[in-house]
Amino acid sequence: MTKRVFAPGPVPVPPDVMEACARPVLHHRSSEFKELSQHIWKNLQTVFCTINPVLVLAGSGMSGIEACIASTVAPGDKVLVIRHGRFGERLAEINRRYGATVIELSVEWGETVSIELIENCLREEANISTVWLVHSETSTGVALDLESVSAVVHRYAPDALLMVDAVLSIAIQEVQTDRWKLDAVVTGIQKGLMCPPGLACLSISDRFIDRLKYRESRSYTLDLKVVLKDHQCGLFTWTPPVSLIAGLHVALTNICRRGLPEVWAHHTELSDSVRQNVELRGMALFGTSNAKGVVVLEHPQSSDIIRQLDRVHNMIVIGGQDQLDNRVIRIGTCGSYTIEMMNELFDAIDNVLSLPMKPLP
Repeated sequence: MTKRVFAPGPVPVPPDVMEACARPVLHHRSSEFKELSQHIWKNLQTVFCTINPVLVLAGSGMSGIEACIASTVAPGDKVLVIRHGRFGERLAEINRRYGATVIELSVEWGETVSIELIENCLREEANISTVWLVHSETSTGVALDLESVSAVVHRYAPDALLMVDAVLSIAIQEVQTDRWKLDAVVTGIQKGLMCPPGLACLSISDRFIDRLKYRESRSYTLDLKVVLKDHQCGLFTWTPPVSLIAGLHVALTNICRRGLPEVWAHHTELSDSVRQNVELRGMALFGTSNAKGVVVLEHPQSSDIIRQLDRVHNMIVIGGQDQLDNRVIRIGTCGSYTIEMMNELFDAIDNVLSLPMKPLP
């Protein structure tokens, strides 16, 4: 039986996207591929809600994040990282590796970061060059109020660039890049964009582009000054994974045809349905459970449930990371999942909870 994956990425890929990825490989300098590239760049602007460039790089979402940091941070720059989970910790670590002086504003995993906390930090810290945050934390299932965060950052640190890890929010929940004055927004393609993993997409503002002009990137392949220059000529700087881009074209076309309000509403309905299933069974949601792309639940038998779902039902859910290992179950609610699929998952969870929890051989 084929494994059924219920993880917050990579998500199941729709058949038409897989079919596009399997077509004969296009040459990346052919007119057909250049035309395809123009379509995806335009549709990415729609999905990111921006009129500014959205660049595409080979690699994971983390490659896009590192490209933003490598291209804009100089040694000694003061960078504020708003941290509420594992991926926020990565933001801090990457900035440190590029020589930034990192100020971490952190909360316990599962908690949200209040606007008052951010405001107090910005009042105390002067000369902040950049603010980084994860919009929706895959590790905890907590999403921040990005619009309000942006407003307070622009009020108290108007010269700082505001950079967003939106890997679990683009094409999942509302992200208004231009309206909310976000300087960089980064995602991968394996979650809300419903593609196999392997590309990073990142929007950059005029303020970000101005910063590029007087910063020397310390990465050769991730130098966004070069990538942007080639993008403006309709080219990719390096040979791109053309088959993934063909699949991304189909996925973006489908999302734009459906319309972002409907896409966002679907993910809200789906994640709410999963939370209702959790609560109806007397289970506990972990922390401030408000993300649209993942639902995290606590259970004393979480590891056993995960193993038995795989063994008995060929269903894959994932456990917690780091301090949440053996404590939680994370269920993906982004991409091509449906309420019917989630109901089948919870029927399977009911079944495994009725079975003796024996260690696997």
